[in-house]
Amino acid sequence: MITAVGAAHQLPGDRPPAVVVTLEAVETHELRRSVLRTGTLTTAVRFDEDDRPDTVHLGVRRGDDLVAISTWIVRRHPDHPHLAGVQLRGMATDPAVRGTGLGRRLLEAGLDRARAGGADMVWARARDTALDFYLAQGFETFGHGYTDPSTGLDHHDVIRHL
Repeated sequence: MITAVGAAHQLPGDRPPAVVVTLEAVETHELRRSVLRTGTLTTAVRFDEDDRPDTVHLGVRRGDDLVAISTWIVRRHPDHPHLAGVQLRGMATDPAVRGTGLGRRLLEAGLDRARAGGADMVWARARDTALDFYLAQGFETFGHGYTDPSTGLDHHDVIRHL
């Protein structure tokens, strides 16, 4: 089921408008595969937590096109067990719309939901290639960098206190 979770976000000259929506897990798989699994050690697009009742999948649609996705899992950060946490996973934006603000809008919608749900923090295991994006949105790096064993790519944990 797709439900609009925010007002349409229309960019200058953009037709149709972009809308943040809730998704079913399977609807995220195509973008997960094309954006997050190209050139990685794994091709798996399903997360173990995808079907948990407290997991939320959000996306941005422009008309019939799904152009950005994210998955939000209720989970405390292992180094901050005293804080109610939500883990952001699988954030991906179609390269054709990167830099247009749609990823930021999607992230803000997820942060708003996490905050409304009582989370103290949102955290992610961010690819180093995406660190500038997260830092610009108020996240901080936490701990040392590492190579993710499933992708073979360099990562850092990022945290944003709500």
